Amino acid sequence: MDFTLTGQLVGLRVLRESDLDSLVAWWSDPRTMARQTHGPFVAKQAAEVAAMFRTWSTNDGADAGLAAVELATGELIGHVALFGATVKDRCATLGVMIGAPHQGRGLGTDAVRTIVDFGFTELGLHRIHLSVNGDNPAAIAAYRKVGFVEEGRLREAFFRGGRWHDDVKMGLLAREHQAALRVEVFAADLDAFVDFYTRVLGFDLADDRRKSENPYAAVASGLARIGAVPSWSAVDPAVRSVPSGTEIVLEVGDVEAAYRRASDSGWPIADPLTERPWGLRDFRVSDPEGYYVRVTSR
Repeated sequence: MDFTLTGQLVGLRVLRESDLDSLVAWWSDPRTMARQTHGPFVAKQAAEVAAMFRTWSTNDGADAGLAAVELATGELIGHVALFGATVKDRCATLGVMIGAPHQGRGLGTDAVRTIVDFGFTELGLHRIHLSVNGDNPAAIAAYRKVGFVEEGRLREAFFRGGRWHDDVKMGLLAREHQAALRVEVFAADLDAFVDFYTRVLGFDLADDRRKSENPYAAVASGLARIGAVPSWSAVDPAVRSVPSGTEIVLEVGDVEAAYRRASDSGWPIADPLTERPWGLRDFRVSDPEGYYVRVTSR
């Protein structure tokens, strides 16, 4: 299968006519429609929705609309697009639709990461932005993992399902996308390393070569990436912790949600969520190797 762009889990390719039946069905699903539009909640004719996807996928100028396919299965999972950029401002809007059967497995996050990287490195964009329903925490978390930050919130901006919803504005700049943090650590147990950062702190598994001849694993969250290789001798946690060793600082958009996740995981919390004298809130944990991790608000 020929892909225009390839991520870790998802490939992006040109739209095919055979994709349209699934895309139309997913778009027309009330669960999807309720979060894709702010307008009146009314169904559209299948032909009209299909024409909409064709228009989004013509790829004229700096616009890019591509079908998203799971690499492991070859199944279509949704559609992603960048549109609206001008030569002067180089700012594009991101549009994403992942079919309900394929949500919750990190595929949407990888699709977003893949097209965002394309937008900055190939299209030369300066900024990518989006709007998301404030009652869609899974989507907001996925965007944050890619590096988007909340720039504003229009409170009770649209009416849906008998109540008012916030319209959340998020954005990512090229310099933020390029200024990624990468840390390499030595781990006595790569499985424990992966479990801690994915389960406790909510990172994505970005590279998994634990069973290769030269074992390696990497996890990523937003602009941060932490890689690990097996240590050649036992690691002494005492030399990893503050104040005698290294502190890893992770800035997150929602430190309360990060704290709830870490607490719910059952992992020991070294220092609970606290407001610090410098005006930020943070909590501290030690990873399986004794590296001291401070998770802080921005």
